[in-house]
Amino acid sequence: MEITDDEVEAVAPLLPAVPAVPDVGFEELFVAERVPMTRLAYLLVGSEAVAEEVVQDAFAQVYQRWGGLDRPGGYLRTCVVHGARRASRRRARDLRVVHRPEPAALGARELLDALGRLRPSWRAVVVLRFYGGMTQDEIATALGMRPGTVKSALHRALGQLREEIER
Repeated sequence: MEITDDEVEAVAPLLPAVPAVPDVGFEELFVAERVPMTRLAYLLVGSEAVAEEVVQDAFAQVYQRWGGLDRPGGYLRTCVVHGARRASRRRARDLRVVHRPEPAALGARELLDALGRLRPSWRAVVVLRFYGGMTQDEIATALGMRPGTVKSALHRALGQLREEIER
């Protein structure tokens, strides 16, 4: 189906005007678009520092392709939007990762002190499991406990040790 000239003339007023290719240099584009693009990026990422970084990267991409761009302003906007989306995904991924501080290395004395603050039955379970290398069933037999009691005691003892160490 072919579109006639009359149909094009009838629809033309409804279409947005296509801006002419500006005859400006990179410096003029930077001066004119830096603030609006930073504002756009800020609204997309919610951080001024990240927004400025996204806009800087976008201008670098425009500069690299300057000679081959018909609409550098449009390409700049596209780069800002894509950069902001990447930054948002990166930020969301970083927030999902739990950052735990590395515990300080314990000396033998500190470890003995922490073990000494455990209940005697819990201390026996921890020592037999990690120093003796015994399984939970073997510990239950050696201490005359049920396997569920050994498992519970080990869990609670390790929780208390973790609290002691993180203080």
